[in-house]
Amino acid sequence: MKGQRTLVSVLALLLALAPAAGAAPPDRPAAQPIAWSQVNADGFGDGDNRGAYSMAVFGDYLYVGTYHRSPSGAEVWRSADGTTWNQVNADGFGDNNNRVADSTAVFGGYLYVGAANAITGVEVWRSADGTTWTQVNADGFGDGHNTIPRSMAVFDDYLYVGTYNPITGAEVWRSPDGTTWSQVNVDGFGDGNNWEAYSMLVFGTYLYVGTWNWTTGAEVWRSPDGTTWSQVNADGFGDEDNWGAQALAILGGYLYVGTSNPANGAEVWRSADGTTWSQASADGFGDGENRSIESMAVFGDYLYVGTYNPITGAEVWRSPDGTTWSQVNVDGFGDNGNTDVTSMAVFGSKLYVGTNNGMTGAEVWRTGGTPFHLYLPIIVRGASER
Repeated sequence: MKGQRTLVSVLALLLALAPAAGAAPPDRPAAQPIAWSQVNADGFGDGDNRGAYSMAVFGDYLYVGTYHRSPSGAEVWRSADGTTWNQVNADGFGDNNNRVADSTAVFGGYLYVGAANAITGVEVWRSADGTTWTQVNADGFGDGHNTIPRSMAVFDDYLYVGTYNPITGAEVWRSPDGTTWSQVNVDGFGDGNNWEAYSMLVFGTYLYVGTWNWTTGAEVWRSPDGTTWSQVNADGFGDEDNWGAQALAILGGYLYVGTSNPANGAEVWRSADGTTWSQASADGFGDGENRSIESMAVFGDYLYVGTYNPITGAEVWRSPDGTTWSQVNVDGFGDNGNTDVTSMAVFGSKLYVGTNNGMTGAEVWRTGGTPFHLYLPIIVRGASER
């Protein structure tokens, strides 16, 4: 099956890195590869499933939501073992304009999926069994300009959804039961240039939201009660080219934020108290083409981040302490069409990552597979054919 690429991935990584390992610049650490294997067919058998945009664990299954290019809509796939997949929704939940299953959350015994819809607005769907789905909001929460449900989180017995709205600014909505919704922020947090509530996470006793703002730079907002908000960073962390606070994670008592920065490369920032921030990575991890951090997850004792790199392909970096980083995949997993690592989730004893691939379709990769050291003698002998 084309999806099983462990050997190719590991061989490609060793071949690519061995000649250059000694020449790595000081701000770009040498890669420390781990074994990965692809566990789906490209695009789940349909090349128009361009991206694996969301992941969630619900019950005994790992769920993946896709971006599907025209003519049909987003798909939700699940697996009990991480390798055998079945689609569990109708394309686009019955509306082909629902192109992306962009965000997911588990709340009150239901799996929720937010669907992006550029025509009528965001739709939120839920299922108690992972196969039977019901829409639980009004399209766009009553505003068709709320087109993308960028983020979801559960905080103090409420489900929160953050939107993309380029007209009046990002909105944050919440529900105590999954069906009754109310807006809990001022549009754009008072700035219409905050188009997106791009990321959400609970840290300590606060709910944090990271925005996208390409005028003055990304903002991070927090609330102790879900309705009262205060900004806790300088715009763009002091650099207006940090457009988006796109991913959030917690490791070792710190809150981490991954940014989008097309000028100098993505940055990782962290804070122990949620208000005082320091940069924790080199710009772009030493490569300015790592333009944004699209996903984050904690697995084992490491923080993992996935990048967007349109030139050489998406990269996965990890750190045991939040400041020391090493790349742990070959660029693009051996295919530079894998431009983004768009989602991450821990399922069972493995880390899963989903890619965006506009050429052959979304791929899902997981840690494990054949240990790379078994192939080292082959590399030494010069075998390079794939």
